[in-house]
Parts: sequence; C-alpha cells; structure tokens
Amino acid sequence: MFSVIDWFIVATYVAITTWIGHRLKGKQETTRDFFLAGRQIPWYAVSASVIATTISAVTFIGVPAIAFASGGNFTYLQLAIGGVIARLLIAHFLIPRYYQREYYSPYDYMSDRLGASIGRLTAGLFIVGGILGQSVRVYATALVFELLTGWSMAESITMIALFAILWTWMGGVATVIWTDVVQFFVLIAGAVAALVVMTGSLPDGWHTLSELGRSAEKFQVIDFNSDPRVAFTFWAALIALPFQGISVYGTDHLFTQRLMCCKNEGEAKKALLWSIVGETIPALMLLVGIGLYAFYTLNPLSPELALLVEEKSDRIFPVFIINEMPVGIRGLLIAGILSAAISSLDSILAALAQISVTMFYKPFFRPHRDDRHYLKVSKGLVIIWGVVLGFTAWQFSQHNGDLITLAFSMTTYTLGPMLGLFVMSILSSRFKFGGFAPAIFFSMLGVLMINEPELFHWLLPTTASTSLLAWPWLFPIGALLCVLLAFRGKNSSFTI
Repeated sequence: MFSVIDWFIVATYVAITTWIGHRLKGKQETTRDFFLAGRQIPWYAVSASVIATTISAVTFIGVPAIAFASGGNFTYLQLAIGGVIARLLIAHFLIPRYYQREYYSPYDYMSDRLGASIGRLTAGLFIVGGILGQSVRVYATALVFELLTGWSMAESITMIALFAILWTWMGGVATVIWTDVVQFFVLIAGAVAALVVMTGSLPDGWHTLSELGRSAEKFQVIDFNSDPRVAFTFWAALIALPFQGISVYGTDHLFTQRLMCCKNEGEAKKALLWSIVGETIPALMLLVGIGLYAFYTLNPLSPELALLVEEKSDRIFPVFIINEMPVGIRGLLIAGILSAAISSLDSILAALAQISVTMFYKPFFRPHRDDRHYLKVSKGLVIIWGVVLGFTAWQFSQHNGDLITLAFSMTTYTLGPMLGLFVMSILSSRFKFGGFAPAIFFSMLGVLMINEPELFHWLLPTTASTSLLAWPWLFPIGALLCVLLAFRGKNSSFTI
C-alpha cells in the first residue's frame, strides 16, 4: 500500500530535517559546543525537544493501542499528575544547583557532593538505564517498518540506528534539539490528520466516535483503585509517579542535557515548566486509540491484519496508517515516526557519548589531552553506542508484551537508585552515607525480585509469573531502598 509518492515524502522529510539540523547546529569546535551547544539554545526549542523526547515513537504507537484494547480507557492520563509535580519540584530545587557551575551532567554535581567515584557510579547507572529504556523506542519504530517494507526486524532496526548515528555525529546536541522541534510538530499534525480521516470515515463522524467510546466506557479518566498491581490509578500517579518524574527530568541525562543547554537558570526553568504542555499529548493519542476502536468496530480488520494485531497489539495504529491514510499524508506520518525514533536514539547517543568521555575516558585514559581530541573520541563513541543500542533493540523484539509496560519497566532498575543517590548528594551535609555500591546492588535486586518473581521461585513464597507490583511503585521502592541501605546517621554539624 506504500506508494512511490509516500517514499518520496519520507526521503524528502529525512533530507530536509537533516539539513535543518546541520544549518542550526552552530559551531562544533569544542566538547562544550558538541554537548552543551555553547549554552545558546533558546528555551522554547529546549522545551519542544523535551516534549518530543517524552512522547517519542512509544507514545505515538503504544498509547493508541492502550485505548483501543478491550477494556482500554483514558486512565493513562492520570500519569500526568506525577509529571507536573515532578517538574515543579525540579524547577525549584534542582535546576538552581545545576547552574551553580558549568556542569556537563547531574553526575558532575554529584561528584562534587559525594566524590568522583559516586558520580561515576551514577553515570554507569544512567548508561545501563539509557540503553534499556531507549532501545524499546527503536523497537517500537521498527514494528512500523517491518510492516511497511517487508524487511526483517534486524534490517529495520539497522536502518534507524544508521540515521541516528549520522544525525548525532553530524552536530551533537544542537542538531538533536532542532530536529526534535521539527519532529514534535510533524507528529502532532500526523495524529490530528489520523483523527480527521477516522472520523470522516464514520457515519455522523465525531458523534459516532463519542457514542461508541462512551458505550465501551473508554472515556474514564480517574481510577481510585487501591490495588498496587494496577499501573494506571490515581494513587500511583499521585504518590509513585513523582519519583519517576524527578528521576527522568532531574537526574536522567537524556533530559537534563537539554536543560543545561539553556543560556541561564531562568531559561532552563522556563523550558522545563512549559514542557508541562506536553502532558496533553497523550490525551490526543488516546483519542486516536478510541478513533481506531470506533473505526474497526464498524470496519473489522481482515483476517490477515487481525492476526498481525493479535500477535502484537501495538501494531494497530501502524496498520491503520499504512492501509487507511491517504497517499502523501501516510508518507508524512511514517516519516514522523521514523524521525521520532531517530530523535530518541540520537538523544541518547549524544548523552551516552558525553558521559563516557567526561566521566570515564578523560579521567582514566587521557586526562591531559586537548579538547579536539575529546571531541574526536566523542564522535567515535557515538558509533559504538549506536551499535549497542541497535543490538539491544533487536533483543527486545522477542518480547510479546505491550510497549508502554516494557518501556517503563526497563527504567525501573536504574532510575530509582539514581534518584536515591541524588537525594543523598543533596543531604550529604546533614547526614552520613556510605556503602553506596552495595546499596545500589540490593536496591536493583529488590526491584528485580518484585518485577520478575519467577526468577526467584526458589526463594519467594509465590507462584506469580508477573510483577508483584505495578511498575510505578518500583521507582519509589528503588530510591528509598538505596537511601535507607546507605544511611549511616546524622552529622554532628552541617551546613545547608
């Protein structure tokens, strides 16, 4: 169903986006230029980049599948509560600390507070978590291209990884941010276009969509269910998700790298707080999911396509795009999804390269070389990490669960301990902490035991084959375990 016109639009979009990133990358003479964009990126571009990275291909493909599924509804929107609380806390407490000096990452700040070894330990957690979390996003987009082209999963992932390496290698974080801005507007326009096509194909349009959605109880937003094994509840959003939000926007360098590219502290706060607008985008994607439900209720999938969706439920929106969207718009949507995946991947590639150079390569291997040497090494590491991420994405392609759960659960192992270490770095003048490595190990082990109890059937008195708790609760558990295991008492004297 993909026409020559569609392929031409995809190729043109990728070429234009690459050109825009190249034109707006600025000078690339030092690692400060490559990793902080010379701290010259305007706040609105940083804010759009944060939103674009948050929504990504996982949101664009996975969230509609949530609403489309049997029993699916709008309760996913409750997660925005945690995101808003987290951004407010980060703007007030963390961003001022990051602009005390010219830090390249949160782990530089932690090195100042707890010592270089702790900063590197946290950087190592970021590397592991970044690879696990972002590889899922690459896999999400490969699902589309596998359907679209007939390529194998490995070939689809390879193509995405090659483009991401090219964009990152070309211009560093400045290229990443400006291509994110383009991707942000294309994805929003694409989702709106899909809704227009869906409603235009329904008798009575929006009225039919709303009636079918209401009869299936798909517009429910708030769920006060107190069962901790249910992810999308009001209590999980209010209590657990702020831990996840602070970990993501405050300690995960995939996001903090963007905030550190602003001209000053005030611009960084403005960029972060305006990114709250992005919490409305899942509502749009959930509405797309209800549109899919209404459309396929009246126009059932063919047996062949139904089998594909039954095998992997996240294929439902890509199936609609490829089979129902008009020529041209279909190509633009696929281009936007490709851009979302490349953007996610080049974001993490830039962050991984930066952390690898500043936290490991420079202090241990070449501590006294000039900046051009470190810039060259950084670009080489972009290629290496691109290969690692592509391979990990291929491994995730063997997974049969939904994308949203997979994406979030992969980050629970490292974000909790990272937040715990950051909290300890702030409290280090008031309290004593020690034994950080064992604290991190047992924190991650505790989360693993809850998330994958079947691996510990010989130890745990349970026959459960799925997580004992929903993934939102694993973030506070990981953070609190890390802090409590490292706590050694109160300092006799302290300064704030």
